Amino acid sequence: MRKRLWQLHSWLGLIAGLGLLVIGLTGSVLVFRTEVEALAHPALTHVAPAPAGRLAFDALLASAQRQLPRHEIVGWVVSPNDPARPDLLWMIPHGSTNWHFAPLDPYRGELLGAPRDETSTVTGWLLELHTAFFADHVGLVVTGVLAVMLCLLGVSGVWIYREFWKHIFTLRWGRSARMMFSDLHKFVGITSVLFNLLLGFTGAYWNLTHVIGEELAGAPEPPPMTRRLYGARLSLDALVADARTRVPGFRANYISLPWVPEGDATLYGAPADAGPFRSPYGSHVAYDPQTGAHKTTHDLRAAGVWAQIVDAFTPLHFGSFGGLPVKLLWCLGGLAPGALALTGFAIWWQRRPRPTPAIRERTAEQAGVGAGHL
Repeated sequence: MRKRLWQLHSWLGLIAGLGLLVIGLTGSVLVFRTEVEALAHPALTHVAPAPAGRLAFDALLASAQRQLPRHEIVGWVVSPNDPARPDLLWMIPHGSTNWHFAPLDPYRGELLGAPRDETSTVTGWLLELHTAFFADHVGLVVTGVLAVMLCLLGVSGVWIYREFWKHIFTLRWGRSARMMFSDLHKFVGITSVLFNLLLGFTGAYWNLTHVIGEELAGAPEPPPMTRRLYGARLSLDALVADARTRVPGFRANYISLPWVPEGDATLYGAPADAGPFRSPYGSHVAYDPQTGAHKTTHDLRAAGVWAQIVDAFTPLHFGSFGGLPVKLLWCLGGLAPGALALTGFAIWWQRRPRPTPAIRERTAEQAGVGAGHL
């Protein structure tokens, strides 16, 4: 049983190793996505707060629409608690289905740059590589399966080394290379197994449920954007005020405007007193995009246990719940799959069957005979 499980563990590692190495390394960088973007694009990630505070949502939307006559705004990330960070607008060019983004100064209503594709930034490019390998839904499935394999590797590794506590801190550096890599592999694997199971499960859940959900829904591809799909009199300020009456303490963190004809105008957010293990988008309130009439409310606090667990996936996966110490730990943990892939490959390479002297001699003789007939 143990031998077969070890063989399964080995083959899973060899198949998934390179992909997990890429996912782990990119994930480690993305833990510090905000900081990396601030260094790479300072002009796009910083605004000077105004004494009068933010402009109203309706005024900001009207200003952005004037600056984007050939685009339709479909999404709005409201700047977080940091008053020096801009908002982020998502828009679709007329005649296209591709989403672009541009930062918006919430104090002056000015765009901080021309609309651009997400992969044009350092972390946007890394995020696409991390989540889908630049292969759209096929890539989501591949990375989702790799995440499942990471979980299987963790469970099988714990079973194989189930008496790990006896030698977990034993690193035989002075012995053979195989022993050294074996000890290092066990140490990294056991110390990071819970972390890997957490990231593997949450990543697999997001990717695979997204793809399966779209397949089951059978939704057609969205048509190219040709016109504004929400009413000219729709007031975002009125929607935000109404949402606060329906979800006490609600803070709108993302405003979704329709990008398909049947879409709603939906505010995603969370109560201001939400705990650290709550995502910024766990509650949402939907409205008719033409009239502003209320349609549905989802208050996470009244939702079931599973919905609250799924909502906690966001801070747990990204390490956004405990400040710099947790970010550093998550960044370090992201290196574990790569370290396990490299040490696991080294163990396999050291243990692979090698030809005996007799086999090498016979192979050389056969090669010589073959050469003589050419």
